[in-house]
Amino acid sequence: MWIKSTVLCCYLLAAYSLSSHFGVLKMCFYPTLGAFGYFFISRSLKPGESAKVVAAAVAASAAGSVLHALHPGPLAFLLTCAAAIGSIRLIRIQAAPIVAVAFIPFFAPLPNVWTLPVFVCGSLVGLLAALKLSQGLEACWAALKPRSKAKAANL
Repeated sequence: MWIKSTVLCCYLLAAYSLSSHFGVLKMCFYPTLGAFGYFFISRSLKPGESAKVVAAAVAASAAGSVLHALHPGPLAFLLTCAAAIGSIRLIRIQAAPIVAVAFIPFFAPLPNVWTLPVFVCGSLVGLLAALKLSQGLEACWAALKPRSKAKAANL
């Protein structure tokens, strides 16, 4: 788990760094990305389940973006909340960060309606790729670990 945690922290740092240095990538980092990262490393999800979470997050962020663009008020907020919770219930996975990512348009100005869903999709796909890399690193570490114990026993 420490390898996954390290990879997650490095990914979050890279997303934060890119978003703070390049204005075009400003929406690449959002605090909910950390919650998604912990969600993914703390559960053993099949690739299909992970894809459902990403799709629900993109759909919820799109719903929040569109509803906020149409009428940035309490009704849009309520409908966004209902859409996000509906997404979670539809995919049948307890993924609270989906609700949080849907609310981003209500707290951060967006240049375009499509900006947030595109960056949510890109950052979550990147996160899943980084965590897939961490699985490979963990497999390599596990393969090396027994050898070092066996070497020590022979000495």
